[in-house]
Amino acid sequence: MTYKTDRTNLWKRKNTWYFRKSWRDKNHTRHWFIVSLETHSLTVARKRHDEIMGRWDEVMDGDEFEWSWQGEHNRTTVKERRLDAVVEKYIKHKQADGLVDSSIKRIRNSMDNLINHLGSGFNYTAISTDDIDSFKRTIAGDRTPAGVNVDIRNVRTFCNWLFHTERINRQLPIKELPEPKRKPQHLTEAHIVAIWELDSLTMQMKRIIGFLIATGLRVSSAFQGHMEGNWLVIPADAKYNKSKRELEINLDPTLHKIWLEMMELKAEWKERGFQFRNLTGKISKQFKRAIRECGIDDSQHLHNTRHTFAVRTWLKTNNIYMVKEQLGHSSVAVTEGYAE
Repeated sequence: MTYKTDRTNLWKRKNTWYFRKSWRDKNHTRHWFIVSLETHSLTVARKRHDEIMGRWDEVMDGDEFEWSWQGEHNRTTVKERRLDAVVEKYIKHKQADGLVDSSIKRIRNSMDNLINHLGSGFNYTAISTDDIDSFKRTIAGDRTPAGVNVDIRNVRTFCNWLFHTERINRQLPIKELPEPKRKPQHLTEAHIVAIWELDSLTMQMKRIIGFLIATGLRVSSAFQGHMEGNWLVIPADAKYNKSKRELEINLDPTLHKIWLEMMELKAEWKERGFQFRNLTGKISKQFKRAIRECGIDDSQHLHNTRHTFAVRTWLKTNNIYMVKEQLGHSSVAVTEGYAE
C-alpha cells in the first residue's frame, strides 16, 4: 500500500478525519485514543497523524496534548497543568542526565522555593515574567544577590525545559540580579606554608591538598579517571566531571604517586562501606579546620585550591586561554575573573 492510499489509524466521520488507535498496557487492558484532526483533507490528516505518532510513547504514558491544530500558536504543547507534577518530571529528567545527588538537591531546593511561592496547584502553562519577578522579590528578603541567583538560574533552566519540551509556547526572558564583582579567593604562598607546617594535619591530607592546588581539579573529579602515560584522563561522562568535557592533566611522577594513593584511599573507603561523598566531605572539613588553625580568613574553603591553581597559572603564563582549558571552563568569560 502506498502512502497516498494508506489510511492507517485514520477514520472519516461526517466529512472530518479522526485519528484512532488502540494499545494494551502491561496488564493487557486495551485503551483507545481518538482525536479529531479537524480537517476534510486527507493530505492534512496524514500530516497531523504523523505529528501524533511522533509523540505516541508519551500518549501511551498518559500525557495529554493540545495539538498544533487545536491551539492558538500552531504548536503542540503538553496539557498537564499542576506545577508540582511537572517539577517531578523535570527532576527525573535531570536525574536521567546523570547529575550528581548534590546538584539534584540544589535544583529541588530551588523548585521547592518556586512551588512555595506560586502554589503546588499553580497552572504552570500560564507562568509569566511577572510571576518570576514576584518570586525574585520574595526570596530576596534576607539573601544575598548571589544566593538569589542560584535559584534564578535553576528556575530559568526549568522554564527553558518547559519551552523546549513544548509544555509552554513561549521562552521567558529571566535575568539574574546584579552582583558586586568579587575577586576569586585563593591561597597565598604564606597560607600554603602555614598549612604545611601544621602538626595536626596528616601528611596524607597535605599531599591531597597539594594535588588539588597543583592540578586545579575539583575534589570529586580528582578521584576519577585513568592514566594514559603521564596523563590523567577524566572522561566527559564521568559522574563527578561537572564540566562535561574530557579533561587531560599531565602528572609528574610525584603527582602520579599521590593520585594512586588517592585511588587506594577511595577503594579502601568503599570497602569499609562508606559513601564517596563522605570521603570528600571529610577532606573538606579537615581543610576548613586547618585554615582556622592557621588564622586564615574563615571564608576560604576547599574549592579555593582550584582558584589558587588558576591564579598561579595565570601569573605564570599570562595566557587566559590556557587557564580556561586546564580548568575545563566552557567559556573564557568564566575564566577572566582570575585575570583581574
